[in-house]
Amino acid sequence: MRRKRLIRQLGLSYVWVTVAAVVLVGLSGSHMVQDYYLEQTAEDLQARARLCRPQIVSLLEQGDRAGVDAFCKELGRATATRITAILPSGEVVGDTEENPANMDNHAQRPEVVEARQGKVGRQTRYSMTLQQKLMYVAVPVEQRGELALVVRTSIPVTEVEKMLGTLRRRILVAALVAGVLAVALSLWFSARLSGPLSELEAGAERFALGQLEHRLAGSSFEEIAALAEAMNRMAGQLQERFQTIVRQQNELEAVLTSMQEGVLAVDNRGTVINVNHACAAILGAEPEELKGRLVHEVIRKPDLLEFVESSILSEESMERDIQIRGAEDRWLHAHSMALCDAKQRKIGALVVMYDVTRLRRLENVRRDFVANVSHELRTPITSIKGFVETLLDGALEDTENASRFLEIVLRQVNRLDAIINDLLTLSRVERGNEPISRLEPGRVGETLKAAVEMCEKKASEKQIRIELRCDPDATAKINAPLLEQAVVNLVDNAVKYSEPGKTVRVSAERAGVELVIRVQDEGCGIEPKHLPRLFERFYRVDKARSRELGGTGLGLAIVRHIALAHGGDVEVQSAVGRGSVFSIRLCAADREADLVGRQP
Repeated sequence: MRRKRLIRQLGLSYVWVTVAAVVLVGLSGSHMVQDYYLEQTAEDLQARARLCRPQIVSLLEQGDRAGVDAFCKELGRATATRITAILPSGEVVGDTEENPANMDNHAQRPEVVEARQGKVGRQTRYSMTLQQKLMYVAVPVEQRGELALVVRTSIPVTEVEKMLGTLRRRILVAALVAGVLAVALSLWFSARLSGPLSELEAGAERFALGQLEHRLAGSSFEEIAALAEAMNRMAGQLQERFQTIVRQQNELEAVLTSMQEGVLAVDNRGTVINVNHACAAILGAEPEELKGRLVHEVIRKPDLLEFVESSILSEESMERDIQIRGAEDRWLHAHSMALCDAKQRKIGALVVMYDVTRLRRLENVRRDFVANVSHELRTPITSIKGFVETLLDGALEDTENASRFLEIVLRQVNRLDAIINDLLTLSRVERGNEPISRLEPGRVGETLKAAVEMCEKKASEKQIRIELRCDPDATAKINAPLLEQAVVNLVDNAVKYSEPGKTVRVSAERAGVELVIRVQDEGCGIEPKHLPRLFERFYRVDKARSRELGGTGLGLAIVRHIALAHGGDVEVQSAVGRGSVFSIRLCAADREADLVGRQP
């Protein structure tokens, strides 16, 4: 539907109404004036006929028809009126314009017919004699109760028509002037009315664009002013509600974004209503890519999809542990509940997913730790128990065997002592006891040199060379004894698993804001599958060889916790047959700050 501007509609309406009113009034006035003039002319003709009636009757009584004709001609020329005297039979006995002898019988003329009936006849028609339009008035003349004569007067209506034409022209001019004034007034009034309406329209468009802080100006028109005030109140209320909605939405988004748990909301048809970043990360997509899609389009894990679909169909809460298989298996603890609206009608389901992979791994580590520590302790205890029982059964009398048995028992006791000491050290580092975890700026080179010196004897026995490369001015916030123990553990392992004649390299260098300590060997290397668990307690790559070399299985775990106590971390890179590189990353200290810290 084609739209039209209000100003045009109003203007044209006013113009048409005004012009129509002027035209109607003009035509009505013209007809009224015409009727009035014609009526006045008819009455005037009737009066003239009545005035000349006595003279004509007197001449007819005297039998002077010629006198009647002469009277009609004389009086008609004097009054500019055509006067005709007609007998009851229709014979003309006198006429202003023509000779009565040459004129037709007028008995059937309409006005004469009416006069013969005793009425005043009136007729306007074209005269064939004068070749123009005339108004005829016929007045009956009676004597002694009988019709004696009909006096007809007539004048041309041309003058009346001229006068009426002049009047119509004046009415037309007045109509045109009124129309022009009406157009001007209507345009002015329409502009005055449409201006505030246009402002309302512009304001409404700004409201539609979200500019609710805008306010509409008042108007001199009471109705428009009331409408503007109502729209301003509406905009204010909408702004408050939108702000409330946006604030609540932002708060909800902030809560969902901050949650470590994955949150998934779906409706009864399985369409995703909302999802937070944690859940999107589990599903491997961005939140905006998931909203509005069906769950079977975005969830590719069969177990999780089956749980979500069951949650949509169920009216009760559900819980389940779900394993997500991939490059690294993950475990989720999923909890679902009905999603209801304000009227407590179910509109979908809310699924909360907790990533319990770390807890599962910790449980596995705990179980492995219990099993490993039990195994590590059981082996020396069993050995000690066996040799002690042997000695008690009489082996004490055999001096040579008794000494050998006691040496074995001593070695197993020393092994137990080493395990217990390593466990105590690990426990103290984990708890962060004050004397152990206190960090102070220190030169790392001195600590590395002390650690290398402790391992040189064992290395020289295997003909293994230890190289140390470190900037003597390299500093970091460290606990020197703990860091020395960590480096000793790494160097000792490198010496243990290296073949004679190889080289162990120890270095420390800056890497941005970090100080990296590396211990590199040329040993047998470690398979990739062992690397993720290498720093767990009692975890051994080659259990038989590790025990043969005298390790407790806690050395690398101690290294890791010492690195964590220094605010750093430890990592390993290894390839089978090409050796391993263990790296301890610490936060480097500024040299000037170090020197200032050392001043008394």
